[in-house]
Amino acid sequence: MATISKMCQPGFLHLQLSAVDSAPAFIKKIKHHRDELKVDIYSKYPSGYEVNAAQNLLGVYTLVLPDLDDQIEARTHFEDMHKNMPESLNTLAHLCQVYKDMHRNKEEMKFAEMLDILLQENSDSSQLRKARCLAEQGYAIAFEIHAKDNASNARRYKKAVGFFKRALTLGQKLEPSTKLSPMTDDEQMVWKHYLAMTYNRLDNIQKEIPIPTEDRFETYNTGLLLFCEVICFFNNIRSQGYEWAKVYESRSWANLGHMLTRNEKFLAHEKYCLPDCLNQNIFQKVRDNPFVAFEIAIKVDDTNFMAYSRAGCAYNRANYADYEKALKMLNRSIELKPTSNWLAYSARMNAYLFLYEKQLKQFSNQDSVKPPDRVLLNKAAEDGKHCHSNDSSVINLTRMGRIFYLLGVDPQSNEVIDEGNLHNAVDYLKVALRRPGGFESASTHSCLASCLWKLQKFKGALAHLLKAVECASANDDDAKLLIKYLFESYTKLGTSSDDGVPESYSMFILNVCYKELRSDEFQSELKPFTQNYANELFLICDFGLKSKCAEYVSVIEIITAVPFQTKQDLQRVSDILQQIAEMRQTTTEYNSIPSSIPAYIENLVTYPQLPKGPSKASLDSSVDYDVYVSYSSNDCDWVTRILRSHLEDPEPGRIKFKTCLPDRDFQLGKSIFKSRVHSIEKSCHVLLILTPEYVSDKLCQYEIDQALTKPRDSIIPLLLHKCKLPKTISQLAALDFTSGPPYDWDRLRKHLQMNYL
Repeated sequence: MATISKMCQPGFLHLQLSAVDSAPAFIKKIKHHRDELKVDIYSKYPSGYEVNAAQNLLGVYTLVLPDLDDQIEARTHFEDMHKNMPESLNTLAHLCQVYKDMHRNKEEMKFAEMLDILLQENSDSSQLRKARCLAEQGYAIAFEIHAKDNASNARRYKKAVGFFKRALTLGQKLEPSTKLSPMTDDEQMVWKHYLAMTYNRLDNIQKEIPIPTEDRFETYNTGLLLFCEVICFFNNIRSQGYEWAKVYESRSWANLGHMLTRNEKFLAHEKYCLPDCLNQNIFQKVRDNPFVAFEIAIKVDDTNFMAYSRAGCAYNRANYADYEKALKMLNRSIELKPTSNWLAYSARMNAYLFLYEKQLKQFSNQDSVKPPDRVLLNKAAEDGKHCHSNDSSVINLTRMGRIFYLLGVDPQSNEVIDEGNLHNAVDYLKVALRRPGGFESASTHSCLASCLWKLQKFKGALAHLLKAVECASANDDDAKLLIKYLFESYTKLGTSSDDGVPESYSMFILNVCYKELRSDEFQSELKPFTQNYANELFLICDFGLKSKCAEYVSVIEIITAVPFQTKQDLQRVSDILQQIAEMRQTTTEYNSIPSSIPAYIENLVTYPQLPKGPSKASLDSSVDYDVYVSYSSNDCDWVTRILRSHLEDPEPGRIKFKTCLPDRDFQLGKSIFKSRVHSIEKSCHVLLILTPEYVSDKLCQYEIDQALTKPRDSIIPLLLHKCKLPKTISQLAALDFTSGPPYDWDRLRKHLQMNYL
């Protein structure tokens, strides 16, 4: 009882669990969701059980808006709800918060007392009231506005699952007087339907989080089991004449099909077993062909727009790739619900884009004399605008960038025909890079590189192409194309210093291309690559000899991997080797390059890696770490994936820093406070990742206090998100990362290297 009371205390506002801010884009999104909910609030919930939950959510959306008119509207909304349902615990809690914000203490105390009386009551009706309160909160947490990162959404869905489970436990508990469950079977099944949807969403998110596949089995199977249970129940009562039940049955069939089609590789895992419920007669066809689930969903309720959109998304996937069927389903979904149907618009945008690129490929390969239909691109762009306000994910933003890039380039000549569209593409792609996970997206960097190249911003194009190669998997065909395009792009710029191409880019290009082409996956590519780009490789060698840069000259190893047929090429190789031999007599820089290099791949010597300087932690026994990273748990994902990789797994030629991350490096069972004190003391530097969550975290403040016991030049404040700095460090110069990627990693490394021996 105490736990329920705590969760229902005045001031409960579930949106505080997500990132509420005053940014215009967020305010616009809140208003959009509020207006959508106003329209759908009765048509979307035919049983009526979840209407109160949706009404509370609608009131909260209004309450968090900044205008006074919105505050008054929220108060009126909750007061009207209270008149209709005077014993709704969540409504009373929200009224307490409204009056507290308005500094109307008398009204706040009035509703607080009413809430307290209801919470203290221990009758049969109180059990149902508390169960509904928990279910409504579970609904609100699961179906509010999404957070920006997958890890936060996963935590939110897990919390919602907990609320739903506790609500159902209370709702099924027998009342002492009647020996009956306070919650009817159909109400229980409605909440189980939403619990299943939450499991579905959680599993979909967990695909994007680096967790072992086996850890998803329970979440996935629980969702399947719940959907099967809900389908059987509502199918039964629909046959008894309860027409409203078809909505929940149809939705459950569509979600079941969505889960089964979404995880084809997952289902093939050797340790995975489908739940036994799919062996029942009603589900056997679905088990063998998941698309049957969509057919049944549409047959049960042919006005279910979600069933059509789910089917369209499934046909869109690479496993099935039937874009004509996808368009048929998605068109029907949008016809049924032309507004606030972002999933269908997003999927249809992808289908149009794929069909255009398929036609473009056929035209480029001369398999077709007909140019690709640019109407498809215009339709894709229009659909993208419809879904952008609701789904501004990295994938969708990258697709929009690709669409505008294609609109800006002529498919026949490949020349720029509309710079405005190219600039639009750049805008979308830069926003995508700022999204969580966007900076690690090879396709986003690659598309942005193409746009910048067409706009003749060669340095920027080269930088993003390098990042695309770095992010791409060596086993992907795209990676091979990227590496070839990388070398091609670099040689278009030329190798003379007049081009202003940063030397670090040149070094990285050589290292990446040579390392990748020497790997097993690229052995078949090495000979044609060397033959195709021999002239460019010779140019790099010549530049290296003129600038006395050994790394450039080392590309001779690639050139001699193939026995050249022309006397001219053989003479050029001979001249380079002779110059290397002469330089050996005056400098030791070229000693790592052999004077005679075998002509065949199997006898190639190892490419000399760029030198990596030692860090202080590797030289000084009194220091355990080069840098201790102090951060809030909210920023753990950015620290472990992005910051860590740049410090611990740097590019060739960079120093590898020994980093202390509390979540990873602290010894289990030891005091977290003592561990922090010891690690900070034994670290050369302390890096403070400053965000609004960090400055309000007491544990982070403790780490700042410990850091201040060290010399001031060993403390590095890094401003990741704009926030008010604590007074104790406000006078220290901070590294500003608030503008998003690309970040100034060189400045951070330079400071970390200051104390090296």
